Amino acid sequence: MSRPDLSLAALAAEQHGVFSVAQATALGFDPSTLRKRAGRGVYKRLHRGVYAIGGAPESWQHETVGLVLAAPGLAAASHKTAAYLWNMSTIEPERGEIVTRRHQRIAREHPQIHESRDLEQRDIVIVDGIPTTTPVRTIVDLGASASFKYVEHCLDTGLRLHMFNVTDVQRFIERVARSGRNGIGTIRPLIEERVGWNTLTESHLEDLFRRIVSRSSLPMPIEQHRVFNGHREVCRADFAYPDHLIAIELDSEKWHMDRETFQRDRLKQNELQALGWRVYRFTWRQLQDNPAMAISILVSALPRPVSA
Repeated sequence: MSRPDLSLAALAAEQHGVFSVAQATALGFDPSTLRKRAGRGVYKRLHRGVYAIGGAPESWQHETVGLVLAAPGLAAASHKTAAYLWNMSTIEPERGEIVTRRHQRIAREHPQIHESRDLEQRDIVIVDGIPTTTPVRTIVDLGASASFKYVEHCLDTGLRLHMFNVTDVQRFIERVARSGRNGIGTIRPLIEERVGWNTLTESHLEDLFRRIVSRSSLPMPIEQHRVFNGHREVCRADFAYPDHLIAIELDSEKWHMDRETFQRDRLKQNELQALGWRVYRFTWRQLQDNPAMAISILVSALPRPVSA
């Protein structure tokens, strides 16, 4: 096998079996050679100027790379596809979504192709061999097509994984915000809500609890509060109002339902109560199905503010 053939095979392997005529030409191929090989089944034509290695497995990654390479100008995997590639979502896409510069759409009907006037090279990085929108752009773009809950979940995951911070998202919004820019209306209130949050939670359950509290009249409790008995640490409460000796524990089925953890949690709770603390426990199901109940319990537990 010639050196150009080896180079093209290596490139295609990195791009899920897909390559463009421009890439092949840069490696020394003549476009006519590609056409002839496609006629023999060595390559498969995906779009104008885009081929796949014959027999390469078809997948959403394969499709996404093909769409990106076929788009004139800038293009990248975006929206839910990018969210999955960045591990902000665990929902694997069935079809690839991409974003291109507006007025440069490829000549093909495809509902997963989005257009943007503000896409720039700095918004694109390679993830798993696929040109992909950056995490901060991805989270803003998601607001244009995904549900509010999906965007909120991805936002909190991205914050927890340190892919971006609130200020990063605010700056990106300032850069692209304009009348009618899709996605801004969804992400802006979520970011404004998190401006006053001082720390990051460690789980989606804690994110849910914090959102519920932030939308109530309750003050935000301290997260991951360490309680000591002398010099010995008794526990690290998920949330706490230490001035009122109130600890809040959030129990997920995954981490709190095994026998050892169940026993340890009860011992910790008994020691906290012996030290004068009140402990309130909430599960994911309780917070999802009846958040008002959790708020009502905590409102009753906290002393009423003294009126002026």
